[in-house]
Amino acid sequence: MNKKLTLLSTAMLSVTSLLAADKNPNVILILADDMRGSAMNFLGVEDVHTPNLDKLAAESTVFSNAHIMGGTSGAVSMPSRAMLMTGKYLYTLEKQGATVPDDHILIGEALQQAGYNSFHTGKWHNGYQAMNRCFNDAKGIYFGGMYDHWNVPLYDYNADGNYGKKRPVVKNWGKSNEVTYEVGEYMYSGKHSVDIFTEDAVEYIEKQKGAGKPFFLSVAYMSPHDPRTMPDEYMRQYDRDNIQLPPNYMDKHPFDNGELVIRDEVLAAIPRVPDEIKKHITEYYAMITHVDRRVGDIVKALKETGEYENTIIVFAGDNGLAVGQHGLMGKQNVYEHSVRVPLMIKGTGNNTQGKISDKLCYLIDVFPTVCDMVGADIPSSVDGVSLVPAIKEDKPVRDYLYYSYMDNQRAVSDGEWKLCEYNVKGVRTTQLFDLKNDPWEMTNLAGEKKYGKIIKKLRKQMSLEQVETKDNSAFWNGFVF
Repeated sequence: MNKKLTLLSTAMLSVTSLLAADKNPNVILILADDMRGSAMNFLGVEDVHTPNLDKLAAESTVFSNAHIMGGTSGAVSMPSRAMLMTGKYLYTLEKQGATVPDDHILIGEALQQAGYNSFHTGKWHNGYQAMNRCFNDAKGIYFGGMYDHWNVPLYDYNADGNYGKKRPVVKNWGKSNEVTYEVGEYMYSGKHSVDIFTEDAVEYIEKQKGAGKPFFLSVAYMSPHDPRTMPDEYMRQYDRDNIQLPPNYMDKHPFDNGELVIRDEVLAAIPRVPDEIKKHITEYYAMITHVDRRVGDIVKALKETGEYENTIIVFAGDNGLAVGQHGLMGKQNVYEHSVRVPLMIKGTGNNTQGKISDKLCYLIDVFPTVCDMVGADIPSSVDGVSLVPAIKEDKPVRDYLYYSYMDNQRAVSDGEWKLCEYNVKGVRTTQLFDLKNDPWEMTNLAGEKKYGKIIKKLRKQMSLEQVETKDNSAFWNGFVF
């Protein structure tokens, strides 16, 4: 469990990297769906099999304190993905991220302006128009939040932005010849979404050899989001009897946080039953291992085409997931298991060394970081900040992180202390956690007088962050500390 991150280095640049030095680096953004920040084996926190991510981490800067800002929708991935692709604060999004206005420049737009081809495969949760602005090509697009992984309705890139085509289906074929029409231009029935998107990505990488332009490739998986199904070979890697419950497992959440009856929370019985939670964790891990395997195939394709050393790889997750922690199942909360996400960034060259950075950051910081790394202009619409100082000089780029969920939960953290405030039907609840000594957020210190100054300081910062991030939510109506 307590494995150290292996650091890989070489003494000299290869001929391939020297030849690539005159070409702008390619950029690949790989995004997992509902994968929490601790769910990679090399971190030594969870016993999940991720050999390919472990290898990639050994050549990357891994941000152990990367977070999303929260969500304004129960489908947290919709605003989260909009924030990632625009670099915008949560409360400056339009329609919770369902659409992206023209003045919110997308990362693919910025990179195209800098001379890149821009390609997407996988999930897209932020509207047709934004898809065609961000990318000039795509294949295997899934427009939506979640679906059956084995029967995903897909579209290929349509230059005019018309994605209204539907598939003819005879549902009751044994008794009727009535044709109905369902979303999706086509479908690979019986083929898992992870495999579809990986194969589209690999095909694109192979076609870019000799293209003469650098590329931006976005690979947006639908896993490990439920319904948690995957090829049997990945389930066979786990024994449910050996799965450990997390230290903060609870049979139910100790108070009403305002989101205890949302869809994610009814995926398991309440009160939570240990064996059922172990089943969910087993399936969750198996899906992550499936994603890990196919990330390895993308890396392999880069190496075989000679592009690996000249490619920046960003691996991230759009939000975390509880799966039994704090008596919760979903991501509709501000606990670390739901707002902390994986983020690793591999630079160019074959002499890169892996390191873990505990510097505070948001996913919105990925956009300006990539622009900084490739020498592209950072649009004025971007609220995020570049992580290059943290990567190159181990300098902090943020002193605090601010989290919000809907109109009932807020939190602020300096990386050591975390304050959570709840406003649910007029009932106020406060939590204070010592993250350094209590990373699982098990002991609420808010009721102890000796922590009064810390609470006062964090509440002041929370008010400042509310203004800075333009949080005009109803949470703050009449809310005073």
